[in-house]
Amino acid sequence: MSFTDSTDSGSDRPVSVLWGCELSGARSSCTFRVTEDWRCEQQLVLRTACLGESARDEFHVLEVVTEDGDDRAPVPLATLKPSVLPSTSLAGVELNPPVTFRLRAGSGPLYVSGQHVSSEYRGCP
Repeated sequence: MSFTDSTDSGSDRPVSVLWGCELSGARSSCTFRVTEDWRCEQQLVLRTACLGESARDEFHVLEVVTEDGDDRAPVPLATLKPSVLPSTSLAGVELNPPVTFRLRAGSGPLYVSGQHVSSEYRGCP
C-alpha cells in the first residue's frame, strides 16, 4: 500500500520533503538511502526527469536499481534527448529505499526530482 492510499489518519501522518539529484559525466550515479535509525516507513515518490540546458543533443538514458547490491537488474526509467523529449513525468513511480539512479548513456546533466515521504507512526523518532 502506498502512503497516498492510507486511510488511517489517526495513527500516522505522512511527512514529505523535496528530493532531487543531478547526474552527469562527472557523477553518473546517485543513491537515495535512509539511515538505519529510521524505523518509520520511507518512500521516494518520483515526479520528473529533465535535461539541463547544457545537455548535448544525444540520447540520455536514466536507469534505476532497487535495493542495495548488484543482484538486481537495472530498469530503464526514461530516455531523453534535448531536440525530441527534454523532460518527462515520472508520476506514479514510488520506490522503497535504498534506490540507485544511474546515467546509463549520455553525458547529462540530467535532473531527477521527487518527494521523500515518511509515514510518521506513533513511537517513531
